[in-house]
Amino acid sequence: TEYTAPPMDSGDSLFYFDTGSKDENTMNVDKEDKISPASYGLVNPDLQSYLKNCETMLDDPKFESIEDRIIFVNNVYEEMKGFELQLTTDHEGSRILEKLFRISSEYQIRRFFSLMREDTIRLVIHRFSSHTIQTLLLLSAVALEREAHGETSDLAAGAEIEGEDEVRTKMPTFEELLLELVNTLTPQWAFLMANEYASHILRVLLLVLAGNPIEDQSNPKNSIKSKRSAKYVEDRNGEPINHPSLSIQRKIPDSLTEALNQLLKTTDSSINDLVARGFTTSRVGSPVLQQMLVLQSKKGTLEQPGSLLDKCLLNLVSDPTENARRDSALKLMIDDIVGSHFLQKVMELASPKLLQTLFERYFCGRLSVLSMHPISNFVVQSLLSNAKNERQLKTMIAEIQPTVGTLLFKQRPGVVRALLDSCIRLRAGSVEIMNAL
Repeated sequence: TEYTAPPMDSGDSLFYFDTGSKDENTMNVDKEDKISPASYGLVNPDLQSYLKNCETMLDDPKFESIEDRIIFVNNVYEEMKGFELQLTTDHEGSRILEKLFRISSEYQIRRFFSLMREDTIRLVIHRFSSHTIQTLLLLSAVALEREAHGETSDLAAGAEIEGEDEVRTKMPTFEELLLELVNTLTPQWAFLMANEYASHILRVLLLVLAGNPIEDQSNPKNSIKSKRSAKYVEDRNGEPINHPSLSIQRKIPDSLTEALNQLLKTTDSSINDLVARGFTTSRVGSPVLQQMLVLQSKKGTLEQPGSLLDKCLLNLVSDPTENARRDSALKLMIDDIVGSHFLQKVMELASPKLLQTLFERYFCGRLSVLSMHPISNFVVQSLLSNAKNERQLKTMIAEIQPTVGTLLFKQRPGVVRALLDSCIRLRAGSVEIMNAL
């Protein structure tokens, strides 16, 4: 039976998450005593009963005409007017809202999004409202391109159909809403990365700002949602948002691109060393951290001295000389359930120079032992898969070649497969591997 990588949300990390410096100029995560999740009291029972009755139509929205659907949706929004934020923090209310958003007009989505600006931070860390915001972000990603072509309207849904004079209430555009969201979240970024509910919002936000494909929500292996979040959606009978535009690279306004650049620059300089290292082994913060590193890699700022990656690797980029403390920490990270996932991403993004440094310092002479380990063998697979040139690959082959047979016998075929894939990709070393087999 082939081994599969241990999930990042199982087991305890070998590392202590240090909340870091109290320096006012740096981000730290020790703010939970100052910021608490939003709370607006219990939902009125009559409103709750009304929404539950509406949920049947939302679960199977088969209206006789578009006009009927618009009238239904408008009526629901009218009934809950003034109680929107309260509903986002209610278990059943937030569930119904997510279903309502899927058949709402873009004007209604923008209006609801704008209402949440009143208490953004406390809403993103709330167990239920965080899911509501995540859904709004996905729908915003779908709408951005339409907005760029002037295909959205400031006219409430149904006005044209009913032929009534509608007062045009100017709503912020999706672009403006996202820019304001970034500005609000950036000062609290490290704190939010460490929050189990907000961290998923940050991951979606980064993908939206970059215009990157957002993985198939219906596939648990690819979903941006955690296993717990995916189960939460399933239990709520929620349908994933699988709009075609979410699975492709999307065109993003220049203002959002600039906002992303500024966000990465600000967090890169303000997240202190201790917090950055803590995130490498945090099951909540590490996925956000990895996504930030991917974006920095695309912008060519990943391996600058003092960068976020440099802090995570205990200054290995800026000062690669031997350091006993760093060597001990990184060797522990290789065997850590969460830290190993982080290092796999580092191997994928690393330049030939950094990959060579990592190999020589932490893998050379240990490849056979690490390849047998139930966790670190996945880091070895990533190392082998990302060999940058023929010289690196042949050095790795020379060390691991004598143990190829044992690896197959001990059910570690992934290591051998990674080696073969690199041989094919770099067109080198195939003869040596075949002889070993």
